[in-house]
Amino acid sequence: MLPIVDHAQGVFVYDNEDREYLDGCSGAVNVNIGHAVPEIVSRMHEQIDRISFAYRTQFRSQPLLDLAGRLAELAPGDLNQAQFSNSGSEAVEAALRLVTLVNARAHRPFKCVVLSEEPSYHGMTTGALAASGHPLRRQGLQSLLANQVTVARVRSSTEGLRASAEDWEDAINEIGPANLAAVIIEPVGGASSGAVPAPLDALRRLRELADEHRFLLIADEVMTGLGRTGRWFGCDHAGIVPDLMVLGKGLSGGYVAIAALLVSDRVAAALDAPVGQMLFGHTMAGAPLAAATSLAVVDYLVEHDIPRRAARAGEHLRPLLDALCRRHPLVTEVRGTGLQLALGLHTDPDRFPGISLDLTDAARDQGLLLYPAGVTPATESVLVTPPLTISERESDELALRLDRALTSLVPSAPAGDVRELLATSG
Repeated sequence: MLPIVDHAQGVFVYDNEDREYLDGCSGAVNVNIGHAVPEIVSRMHEQIDRISFAYRTQFRSQPLLDLAGRLAELAPGDLNQAQFSNSGSEAVEAALRLVTLVNARAHRPFKCVVLSEEPSYHGMTTGALAASGHPLRRQGLQSLLANQVTVARVRSSTEGLRASAEDWEDAINEIGPANLAAVIIEPVGGASSGAVPAPLDALRRLRELADEHRFLLIADEVMTGLGRTGRWFGCDHAGIVPDLMVLGKGLSGGYVAIAALLVSDRVAAALDAPVGQMLFGHTMAGAPLAAATSLAVVDYLVEHDIPRRAARAGEHLRPLLDALCRRHPLVTEVRGTGLQLALGLHTDPDRFPGISLDLTDAARDQGLLLYPAGVTPATESVLVTPPLTISERESDELALRLDRALTSLVPSAPAGDVRELLATSG
């Protein structure tokens, strides 16, 4: 039975019996600057005292206008238009709908295929799930998803768990570029692959192919966006600018529900109204409280140079995880970018998912929160994605608790202290 949460501070969460848990996965990889940050809480109180909700068809709000401008400043290229929603899933839905509208208004209804990768995960709502290469979450829903977005999947090459440039090009040629509306990508995998980065040359080739064949490139940066990978956006590692970018999770740091779809000026020009006024959305989308809170989070990210801090924190944590990989036969590899990291696990194909859930439970017993990941036995893993503000001392404690959890599952080595792990990491 799950514990009952009571309060949290920084990278630690406490239950109602005052047991402490180090948040090694940032909740659902969204509590990116930690819990109960005073600067965020105070800005939330200020907005609550003014107004929490105003409906988007009746009013604009200054916090939302400021947030849209702030995101346009940070985003690469000409991603200057924004439409807000409550979750990453909803923002992906908005992206898919916008792609459809753009082609309909250009009299190209035959361009209707959305190409995604397996493994991938783009959300739990119907359209987003239809565009996801996630067999576990699609299971039993095929009849519902079949009536949604048409999806062709790229199977991983034998060289790795993510599609290569050649894999993508072969899939596009098989579909026929004239039929392709969009390709949706995760710059670094999340819970589907267990933090496997997309090959940079594959991302660059997709950008070239999108320009050549006139399909849109959608970057799902719900998890990677706003500093998680050590850059502002996952696409920055490849130096590409997508046509549409989806943000969520770290956009609010877990303080409120908000997500955003950023759209390039070129794509927005094909519509007959500003993206933010398109007739799709939800009641609470972009409410003043959510906008003000998200703006406070983004201001905090900028003022404290959090992407750079995340890169440094990843450089400290990764050698500790590498040492655990060598120490425990259960762990096959460490993968990821910045502080979007994961441990690949040896698994039992007849019991999947299995070991990732076992390790998550064992870690909780040791006061550490992890996130199980992977859609097939080959990708079974656990995400190690602490808040981007984690200190070196706290990362050391994370590694120690993870060491104890692994030892409890397979007593292959005695639990050691962090100094031993650091000594073996060289």
